[in-house]
Amino acid sequence: MNRLKTILFASIALISAMSCDDEKNDPVLDRDAKHILALSLPAIESYPFHLIGDATSGTADISQSQEIPNIPDNVPVTTQQGFIFLNSADRLTKYSVDADGYLQNEGELPNLGISGGPVYEFLSNNRLLISTGPRANESGVFDYQIVNTTTMTEESKGTIALPIDENSTAIPSNYILKEGKVYVPYIHTDLDYAAYDKAPVAIFDAVTMAYEKTIYEERTASLGYSVVSSHGFAENGDLYLISCNSNYWAANEELPSGIARINAGESEFDEDYFFNITAKVDGNHTGGMLYVGNNKAIIQVFNGDLITEYRDYQNAYVIDYYLADLSAQTVEKLDLPTSKYPRKALELLKDGTAAIVINSEQDNAIYIFDPADNSVTKGLTYTGAEYINAFMTFE
Repeated sequence: MNRLKTILFASIALISAMSCDDEKNDPVLDRDAKHILALSLPAIESYPFHLIGDATSGTADISQSQEIPNIPDNVPVTTQQGFIFLNSADRLTKYSVDADGYLQNEGELPNLGISGGPVYEFLSNNRLLISTGPRANESGVFDYQIVNTTTMTEESKGTIALPIDENSTAIPSNYILKEGKVYVPYIHTDLDYAAYDKAPVAIFDAVTMAYEKTIYEERTASLGYSVVSSHGFAENGDLYLISCNSNYWAANEELPSGIARINAGESEFDEDYFFNITAKVDGNHTGGMLYVGNNKAIIQVFNGDLITEYRDYQNAYVIDYYLADLSAQTVEKLDLPTSKYPRKALELLKDGTAAIVINSEQDNAIYIFDPADNSVTKGLTYTGAEYINAFMTFE
């Protein structure tokens, strides 16, 4: 059978007492699923997935989640309509949801390794450019695959070279398709992972993957990061990129965090545009952003007053969310609980609203932002997990 075994996770005591009758313990799964949650239950070293149909209301519990047997370290990568792509130590796998609400293997292929932040972009509806392996090195050379996601076969593979100085490190942040080119923002650091005082973006031809040039934004550092939403296209084709230069990812808080722009039809940074976010949020620094339309974006901000040690960036309640007006360059704090774990926490939904994962001191929940009136309402509440570590939609 290709469907995945379902495991109950309510507590360690419950697991030790469970019978071996899988059918008896099978939960009722959501047959109308269109979102996937990746969950964390480190007390029993388990990181299951939960498929849900409605993120806007109700409750869900980890007892109805699924784990992939013998592959405990699956990394959520991306989705297409009806499909989910997960990366493991040796393969990239495409899943659908079967009639019973289980993840169904629809094909797999050998990958380039595993990291916590695969870098990817769809070059067309069924051609995925992806680098899954370790993301930091001192050569600046990184392997990629182009995968046909219909047949789950490798169309081609190769390397890209990101320009770096001697005795330094490159960390690619994103692959971004713009007007026939692949833009690769990357973090350029010294060997102690302190980012230099400018943010590079290398540009490659999307057909041949041949290197063309590198452009630099000198008003910030470290544009983008692969495990958060960190760029977006406006309706007119302008590309906005946010910097992730906090001490969490690539330390360089000497420069402000902010949003840079590359205009439609251009391949250089707009010298007349830079949105200094740090100046608007009491000197703090940003994590990621989600473009929600009409020149508005939701941005993640690390509250420095709540951070006392490095682990706090991920494991403490230090993340606030703001609504940014990219034209007026103003910000407004959203009425949301302070959250922890900043990764894959922002996602556009099919109806034009946006999902925001909040792992608060009170509970774990999905909040829904409506750009029509800038309102935020609490949606699905999740129980039984330490935190939600990723939310993706495949509707």
